Amino acid sequence: MPGPETPADGGTPAPAPLDRVQALANTLGADWDTDLLRTREDATGWLRAVALLPQEAGLSNSEHGALLRLRESLRDVLAAHTDGHQDAAAAERLSRALADGRIIVTVNPASAIRLASAARASYSGLVAIVAVAIADSAAAGTWLRLKSCSVAGCGAAFYDDSAAATATRCAAHAAGA
Repeated sequence: MPGPETPADGGTPAPAPLDRVQALANTLGADWDTDLLRTREDATGWLRAVALLPQEAGLSNSEHGALLRLRESLRDVLAAHTDGHQDAAAAERLSRALADGRIIVTVNPASAIRLASAARASYSGLVAIVAVAIADSAAAGTWLRLKSCSVAGCGAAFYDDSAAATATRCAAHAAGA
């Protein structure tokens, strides 16, 4: 079962915490028959295995639908990263999907600022983990390096660790570039 430590393409995993976002995007395989989130039960099992959902928690039908929309909007944004263009519609869909995370700003005694979740529900908590991972990765300069493979029918999320950040293909297809 692919998790944050095993990118689908065999390439370099994204640095933490972006590796969790990469793993979520890669729950849908290139052949569309491989969907680790296909059913509520499948999704719950995968989310528990990668510690995005507590062992005692499950997903409602509406949460399962929201999770699939989150993944699709994420994959659309990663495709825009690969193409090097802005996709306002994809960004809006991802923003709406991430709103379920109920993110707040916290300040510690040393005045360090962090994003955290105010969510009380398990699904909102997992969305918050994804949202905070994206925000932290953007601050670290790694978010735009998470892309989707441009080879027709692939779409695997990969981390572009090239010096110029211009890769457009996952490790499995890079040799054919």
